[in-house]
Amino acid sequence: MIVQITTPRMELWRIDGPFSNVPHFHEEDFQITVPIYGTCDFIQENRNYRLADGSGLVQHPNERHVFEIGEQSGVVIFKVRQAGLETFARSESLELDLRQQFDRTKLAGQFHQWVSALMTGDPNNRMAQDETEEQVFSYLCGALSGSHTSSSRAAAQAHIAAFGMDAYMSQVLEFMHAHYTDAITIEELASIAKQSRFHFIRSFKSSFGVTPYQYVLRLRIDEAKRLLTISDRSITDIAMRLGFSSGSAFYRAFVKSVGVTPEHYRMDRRV
Repeated sequence: MIVQITTPRMELWRIDGPFSNVPHFHEEDFQITVPIYGTCDFIQENRNYRLADGSGLVQHPNERHVFEIGEQSGVVIFKVRQAGLETFARSESLELDLRQQFDRTKLAGQFHQWVSALMTGDPNNRMAQDETEEQVFSYLCGALSGSHTSSSRAAAQAHIAAFGMDAYMSQVLEFMHAHYTDAITIEELASIAKQSRFHFIRSFKSSFGVTPYQYVLRLRIDEAKRLLTISDRSITDIAMRLGFSSGSAFYRAFVKSVGVTPEHYRMDRRV
């Protein structure tokens, strides 16, 4: 079985054997290969490795590699853009240690959460994808050892501690309230906040307890509840009016947030 999902800055793979591929390399990506059960026979730059549960191996850009797993084995693979991971780690030339060790149970759980978020979310909502990418990059920077380990964590924590409700964040909130029905991007919000896109997501959640995407979604759902109560607009019309890509995307988001369908919510308010 193969599960694979792609966003602009990463690919997430889970492969349950048997499986083998051909020698290849990635010009602009790090790959981190981690067996979560069984073993993985790996060849990288003409050297042989046997990886067991939770024992990861890093492939830097342009390093040729090939691997094989048997029927009783499974791996999780991260393929992440070099530029994206270096930006998040605040390292212009990131060097990761070849050998890495992961908590395979925690990794399997995290992987399931990331893939579920990407597969059940609105595929046209770039902000939601940004936030899942940030979660993956944050996990990797915390789990991986390398040149970033000592500097990036301290810098990130200092940044979060220093960030407060300043003029820039007030401008971000004003923008979100004025444009929540539009296709807002993390890049736009981060630019207003004068931060990098990844650190803006972290700072915003530290300040408000929710991610930017969750905040915008809350504004949309609150307005949807108001429109369902006071108007006879169709569900599809409300969805389009509030910036959802489809009626089904709005329907899923509403049920997840409110606990009932839009139709039931409307009927309950008019009894």
